[in-house]
Amino acid sequence: MKGLTLPVRAPSYYGWWIVLAGTGTLAVTTGVSFWAFGLYFEPLEEQFGWSRAQLSGAVSMTWLIGGLLGPLIGRWLDRYGPRSAMLVGAVTTAATYFLLAAMNALWQYYALLFAAAFFRSWIYYLPVNALVSRWFVWRRGQALSIANAGLGLGGFIFTPLIVYLIESLGWRQAYFVSGLIVLAYFVPVTLVVVRNRPEDMGVEEPPLQRPSPVMQSVLDQRSYTLREALRTPAFWLVAAAASFMYMGQLSFMIHAVPFFRSEGLSSGGAAALMTSVTGLYTALRFVGGVSDRVTPRTLAIVTVLLQALGLALLMVSTAAPALGIFVLLWAMGQANSPVIEPLLISRFFGTAHFGSILGMSGVFSNMGYAMGPLLAGALYDWTGSYDAALVMFITSFLTAASCYVLLAPLGRRQVATA
Repeated sequence: MKGLTLPVRAPSYYGWWIVLAGTGTLAVTTGVSFWAFGLYFEPLEEQFGWSRAQLSGAVSMTWLIGGLLGPLIGRWLDRYGPRSAMLVGAVTTAATYFLLAAMNALWQYYALLFAAAFFRSWIYYLPVNALVSRWFVWRRGQALSIANAGLGLGGFIFTPLIVYLIESLGWRQAYFVSGLIVLAYFVPVTLVVVRNRPEDMGVEEPPLQRPSPVMQSVLDQRSYTLREALRTPAFWLVAAAASFMYMGQLSFMIHAVPFFRSEGLSSGGAAALMTSVTGLYTALRFVGGVSDRVTPRTLAIVTVLLQALGLALLMVSTAAPALGIFVLLWAMGQANSPVIEPLLISRFFGTAHFGSILGMSGVFSNMGYAMGPLLAGALYDWTGSYDAALVMFITSFLTAASCYVLLAPLGRRQVATA
């Protein structure tokens, strides 16, 4: 198509090393936390007699903490850069895992997960996306997509590893080894590879030979401060949309295996189905590039509608053909979901105060993380099926789509006055 060009990588540009570091960062961080939380439930129940509600309640608390810390972390990132935050966060996160290996009481479990959530936030989604956004303008969508592939990659690499460690060495040793993994990855990568911005190395991202109108419009944006962004309807629409999107997405992912089991699939079959989803959307993130050829708003609308359509299909049928179509729809939608919020924020508000603005938006998106799974579980307990929960997930996606639709005229006015 005339005026559009594929965002061909410039292999010599150092920013791609930053992207790979971001991919590894998210893989390690999610691998020892998000993907591993549930793996410790049974051994902790067996040893201490703690209930599933007590254990899952502590996990939900971590999402709330991560969201509330967003503005604080964002201000640090804008002032001092992601590199120092990641180094300090890695060392302190590893320390909490060493202490988890020695815990003996429920209050210690809650306190240490609280501490781990606090310190892990400095090496997780916000600093990685802030770092990559600093290094890329022309290929920002592709770079963010590849970096966020680590979110799924962590499950592939670390889930079998943590299971092996728990079964062969015990849960205490698994926590301890997880801390060692965090140190072994983050300390050398942060010190040797990570740099806060291209200017620190005297380099600049090579421009596209024929930039699309979408890319060219990014250069015409001025940067907003957090205070200025908070006074715009665009910020609140982006934050609300992210909250509803993640409420539907994460809630379903957490309840997916029990849902498919309730529909007659075996535990192994349900797990294999979700593994195929994870594998497909991770692969699609590595491909990347589509987010640099369409507007972030268009990408956002398509992303949430694909996931809503996939869940609507499950309400009609869970036969094999329907499951195959669901896997495709859900993976295509989830592939781009992590980059939507950072792309929209950089598109509307620039990158000078990106960390602060994304951090404040994260307060609301993490509310969706925390509330969705609990509401879905309550609906299941109340009705005895997942039908009402699926309706809630679909409604969440449609509400997010409505917020993104409202960004269209607002976006044109905001660009015009920038």
